[in-house]
Amino acid sequence: PSKEMVATLLSYRAAKKLFEDNWDTSSRQYYGFCRLLEQVEEEVGADWDGVTVLEDDRKPAVVMPDYIHKASQRGDIKSVLKWINANRTEDRVNATTSVDKMRMPILFLATPSNHLMLMTLLLQLGADADSRTSKCISAIGILFSDVTFEEGDVSPRVRLLMSWGATFIHDGDE
Repeated sequence: PSKEMVATLLSYRAAKKLFEDNWDTSSRQYYGFCRLLEQVEEEVGADWDGVTVLEDDRKPAVVMPDYIHKASQRGDIKSVLKWINANRTEDRVNATTSVDKMRMPILFLATPSNHLMLMTLLLQLGADADSRTSKCISAIGILFSDVTFEEGDVSPRVRLLMSWGATFIHDGDE
């Protein structure tokens, strides 16, 4: 399996365990995660040894701390930029959450919350407009989900992402 598939598998296992630790095994959300976990386990294959993963040439992404995860969702520009600029040798502008949180890129976190200014600054600093979560969902992809559409107009965010090269169809997806 690829690194993304393994990251997704670990994310769903962590989410399922969190529900079980909180004794919340009868909710619809728990059953939803169980179904997703079954699908990913089927994709990975029953014969996977738990160790072997397909390698790629990409450098692993920097993992952002939890307070930056929350700051990017709130649109806290000052905190996010301070953290990014604290170490310019790392590619912090393309940082992701941990594996158990589906490796969501920082731009992805700012997008559904309608933080246009933070999105613009991240893109100007070099954030990848096409970066994806471990489930291969991009920032522009999340804007086309039912939940985001119900929250209001997404066109300014779509225009911004597309002007920076984001694509909705990726690597032969149909």
